[in-house]
Amino acid sequence: MAIHIGCKLKNIKWLWLAFSFLGILWTDSSKATTKADSLQQVLNRELGNKALYDQSRMTEIKKIKKGLLANFSSLSSRYDNYEKLFNAYKSFIHDSAYVYCKKLNESAYLLKDLNKINYSKVQMGFVLVSAGLFKEGLDTLNAVDPKHLNARQRADFLFLKARSYFDMADFNRISDYYVKYNLTGLQYCDSVIKNSGQNSYQSLSAIGLKSIRKADFRSALAAYTKILKIHQSYQDSAVNLSSLSYTYFRLKQPQPALSALLNAAIIDNAHSIKESVALTELANYYFKEGNTQLAYNYINNAITDANFYGARHREARISSILPVIESERINSIEKQKRSLVIFASIISFLIIIVIVFSVITLKQLKKLRMADQVIFDKNIDLNATNEALTQANQALDVANRSLTSMNGKLDEANMIKDEYIGYFFNVHSSYIEKIDRLKRFIEKVMKEKRYDEVLPFLNKLNIGLERESLSNSFDRVFLNLFPNFIEDFNTLFDAEHQVHLHDNQLLNTELRIFALIRLGIDDNETIAKILNYSVNTIYTYKTKVKNRSFLPNDEFEDRVIAIKAVKE
Repeated sequence: MAIHIGCKLKNIKWLWLAFSFLGILWTDSSKATTKADSLQQVLNRELGNKALYDQSRMTEIKKIKKGLLANFSSLSSRYDNYEKLFNAYKSFIHDSAYVYCKKLNESAYLLKDLNKINYSKVQMGFVLVSAGLFKEGLDTLNAVDPKHLNARQRADFLFLKARSYFDMADFNRISDYYVKYNLTGLQYCDSVIKNSGQNSYQSLSAIGLKSIRKADFRSALAAYTKILKIHQSYQDSAVNLSSLSYTYFRLKQPQPALSALLNAAIIDNAHSIKESVALTELANYYFKEGNTQLAYNYINNAITDANFYGARHREARISSILPVIESERINSIEKQKRSLVIFASIISFLIIIVIVFSVITLKQLKKLRMADQVIFDKNIDLNATNEALTQANQALDVANRSLTSMNGKLDEANMIKDEYIGYFFNVHSSYIEKIDRLKRFIEKVMKEKRYDEVLPFLNKLNIGLERESLSNSFDRVFLNLFPNFIEDFNTLFDAEHQVHLHDNQLLNTELRIFALIRLGIDDNETIAKILNYSVNTIYTYKTKVKNRSFLPNDEFEDRVIAIKAVKE
């Protein structure tokens, strides 16, 4: 459970916007659609202000740090400022949240305050669980002595343990462990409900989470509807709106579900919450609805937020929207194909014109030779004309050689285009078939209410194996086009710096990066997305390889691009 952060006056308009969606329950379908469209416009506008919100958060953090330095000698003030910094960073930058949570722990021990010592451990548990470090997080939480916590803190502690076991169950996905962890999480929810007042925020939160885990979505709807009427922080409201959206979707009520999810995403963006859950779910929703452009925009923002936050395990959920990216790539390839066809047509037309002019020139030369005897007295003028025509022929010869060279490049480009269009259509068709099977299976089990069969079926999906298969397919297609690529690439290095692959290895990461460059993809960010690395990692690989070569760095990529394709 998120630790509460005090709401400021500037947050009121977003909380009001989040709570106002409840009115959709009493409107007809057309009004609900209008509401969702309006919220979508607000979200799109607010995403453009992301940098301003991040700068505002950084300004707030600088003020807290100044206060920390000014009152560093006071242990009590130091603890308070470390807690403020932790709260400012915990959903903004994970690494910084961890650092200041450690300092918070240290200050609590210096104060010898058992309440602060134990509650700072709860906060450290939150940081570790948010990063996907479930074992470390639970070890930290197990070290907490609940008797030194007040009632609200104890409820937070128990709710966080419930969430930890639920997250660990979802992450492991092995049936035996899933049942075990899920049952433990439900027991902790029961503890929260038992030890909290009826209709309190803590009790309703536990009821809502427990109801979702038990697929009792009617009870979950009632709980989250009540929760959103209680005063709470903007971060908690975003979490509760996301949970309510999930509940509405499971109850087959997409319009209120979409409005709740849009509100959650707006709050996340307006307050620089980088956990990107709402945006990821929105991208998934719009992709299923066929709005790939909007889905692409949201998933890109979600990926940016996840990278900024720094907790890698959150990228796993985002990667499930990869069909959107692949779709955009195929559309781009289609546009390139059309451009190449137009360019080839223009070149062909120019060649025809050159041939026509060549024929005309040859006919004129023949006539001039036949008339040579007749106009012998004008021989000097004729010689001058012949010299001019000879120069024209030389220019045409140069143009023909240039066109021949260009045709060779076009043939190579067409060959690469044909290979990769077929390759991407096959890959995309395979993913569509898998998605279709998954959709039909889930529709079937949902209609028959055989929910326990969904997870075993999903467990068969292996994203890592799919990515490895995609890389191997790329390697095979590329080496089919450039069978001598590795040998030609090694000629750019001394013998001791040449690339040597393991048995059964087609390309390694370094070769794959420069294979993409040979195909014309030279943007570091694009390469990073294709290979699932960070931009800095791609830059490091490129620099490391260039430094091993005996060529100057500014000539290296040109030599790689000059490697020829050979098609048998």
